[in-house]
Amino acid sequence: MRQLPLVTEVQGQHWILDLTKLRIIDRELHRLDSNPDHLEAIDAALADFLTPTTPNQTVPTDADLRRFIRSFIDTHLRPEDKEEKPEPTLRIHINPDHTTTLSLTCDRATAVIIARHIDAYTNKAKTTNAQGLIDLILEDTHTSVAINTFTTNEDTNSVYIPGAGWINIGHAPTDNTFIRRLNADEIDGYTPNVDIRAYTQGRDATCRWPGCTIPGNYCQLDHRIEYHQGGPTSPDNLVNLCQHHHNIKTDRRVHYILDPITGTIAWLHRDGTYQLDHATGPLATPQTHWNHTWAQYLALQQQKTKRRVPEGRESR
Repeated sequence: MRQLPLVTEVQGQHWILDLTKLRIIDRELHRLDSNPDHLEAIDAALADFLTPTTPNQTVPTDADLRRFIRSFIDTHLRPEDKEEKPEPTLRIHINPDHTTTLSLTCDRATAVIIARHIDAYTNKAKTTNAQGLIDLILEDTHTSVAINTFTTNEDTNSVYIPGAGWINIGHAPTDNTFIRRLNADEIDGYTPNVDIRAYTQGRDATCRWPGCTIPGNYCQLDHRIEYHQGGPTSPDNLVNLCQHHHNIKTDRRVHYILDPITGTIAWLHRDGTYQLDHATGPLATPQTHWNHTWAQYLALQQQKTKRRVPEGRESR
């Protein structure tokens, strides 16, 4: 913590970091090799990430913290780590109980695509992921998947995939890759189209229940105002919720209010309390760090720090 003075200051004010989160920070920062410039940048970014901006804001989960640090390092501090495609490895281990464990290690882009193909097959065949992988390898099966990625620079291979973070799409075995602009306007009918689904996944990234980390592509789109009650099918009225939390809302055990501009949600509980959840996807309005480089952001943080330090007085 001595190397992270801004984070230490936030911790002294809010006590957000328990021992588990401190261990996560320590473990993830080992990749930086004590580079002072990198530590200064991650210190400013982490302090901003951990500072509450609204009352009753949800404390970041362990998974949120780990994902933020890895994403920041991969995107801003060690982008060269993603330039060379790692050589995939397959390990076969025969277990004492006469079973065998297969372990594949590969780049994240390839892993995401493999996982989506398994999901596509298992949803159609109504089977388990393990059996789905066996069928895809041994049977004459075929799947086709569409994966939405998000980027702010059309000339780079670095893209964001909800649930996977920033990856090098150049490593992925993809076909028919193209760039399109989303038309996520309101539509007639109950079922959202592909553009609305892509936009809400890019805004929400995960299930919007506070602390839930299930990726948006595994979630259902919930009409905040029910469709049969006049609620429109548009991103202003749609939220990604996993099956479990969708059921809680449908059963009226909780209600929520959605800010259509920022994507922020206020969850209203029966005991009169509420929680705020901010959208964390790359299309979320609060993701202002996309608007400037982290070098610029760090300079702004340093200016704020200087303004908080009172100037010494000369003695006469």
